[in-house]
Amino acid sequence: MLPRRYRLAAFVLPAVLIALLVALDYLLEPLLPSGLAHLVLMVVGIAGVLAFSSAIFGRLTALYQRDEEQAARLRALNVAGISLTSELDAATVLQRVADQAREVADAKYAALGVFDEHNDVEQFITSGITGEERVRIGPLPRGRGILGVLQAEQRTLRLRRISDHPKSVGFPANHPPMGSFLGTPILYRGVSLGNLYLTEKQHGEQFSTDDEEAIRTLAAQAAIAIENSRLYEQLGRVSVHEERQRIGMDLHDGVIQSLYGVSLQLEDAAERVQSEPQAARKILDRAVDRLNASIADLRNYVLGLRPVRGSDRPLTESLPVLAAQARTNALLDVDVSVSADAAAALDDPGREATFYIAADALGNVQRHARARRASLRLFREDSTVVLEVSDDGVGFDYERAVDGHGLRNMRERAFSVGGRLNVRTEPGQGSRVRFELPMHDEATR
Repeated sequence: MLPRRYRLAAFVLPAVLIALLVALDYLLEPLLPSGLAHLVLMVVGIAGVLAFSSAIFGRLTALYQRDEEQAARLRALNVAGISLTSELDAATVLQRVADQAREVADAKYAALGVFDEHNDVEQFITSGITGEERVRIGPLPRGRGILGVLQAEQRTLRLRRISDHPKSVGFPANHPPMGSFLGTPILYRGVSLGNLYLTEKQHGEQFSTDDEEAIRTLAAQAAIAIENSRLYEQLGRVSVHEERQRIGMDLHDGVIQSLYGVSLQLEDAAERVQSEPQAARKILDRAVDRLNASIADLRNYVLGLRPVRGSDRPLTESLPVLAAQARTNALLDVDVSVSADAAAALDDPGREATFYIAADALGNVQRHARARRASLRLFREDSTVVLEVSDDGVGFDYERAVDGHGLRNMRERAFSVGGRLNVRTEPGQGSRVRFELPMHDEATR
């Protein structure tokens, strides 16, 4: 819709023109012959109509062009928003913001500055300047001139010429000439993520208020995109850390314990090789088999695959196997009691955690306890599944060993599935590891 002043002019100006023609008719009637007076009135009337039409249509054309430019900005902003939200790499997002800001505001050059905690320029991404020009310009700007003003005040700044601002410090050698300027901060929840700079309006002497509004909108979209890319990078770092922890736990619970079992078998074979060579040979054969299995597990990790081990079998099968390995490796008398009802009440994550906690606890008994007897029990206690591993060994000082004996792995596994781990031990009094895991509602019905 046209502005009110233009709609008012469309009615008032023709009325004024008609009134002037009538007045001119009265003035010319006594001075000129009738035919000549009418000719003068016609010429004046046609000239007035042409002038009025030219002014109106010229303004309408300007408004139409402005609408077209505004529509082009909106299309560019829409494309920019979609493009920014589809990208998660931080460096690519920053470059894309600079490129699209230049297109939205029809600028020859654009840049995006990121400041560090000391307000020094940490990153300066440019658009419209070639790599060779960047090299010739020299080091990054220090943010002491117009760039520093924008960083300090954190408000949009629009200038007809950069040199007109009192804080302008000029450009270094080999810097392209720049006149008009438009800059705005990129803010996310009130925190500055960077500043967006545009120079050299392509089709006009300076950037318009429409350009300013469009760039502020783009800056808001850019803030979300930049923050998303940062969160994505943080998530990637957390995922890598968690994966390292998981692999460390699995290696500790699986391959490392298998290798320790092999070492016990080799020690046993070394003691028997003179007195019982046949028995020693059988022990060596079993040790070789276990080494091959451990090598296969390690190969799977190298290939990025988790080894398929006892945790993938029912606990009624896998827990007795752990006990049998302990008997063989450490000549340990292990009493096993596994309730099928309790084993069936666990989901897959609970079953895996139970298996690995049992493996770790029995591994501790074999390596550290110097025990003769051990007990492994899995049972239900009301709505809780309980795993207990106890021994009659030397025990240890729990307060000094909270991060040793595989206890950290066991605690993390218990916590990851919503369970609780309790360790009771004293020097000379043996030890007991108790893992309690509440059952799901459907399992208790």
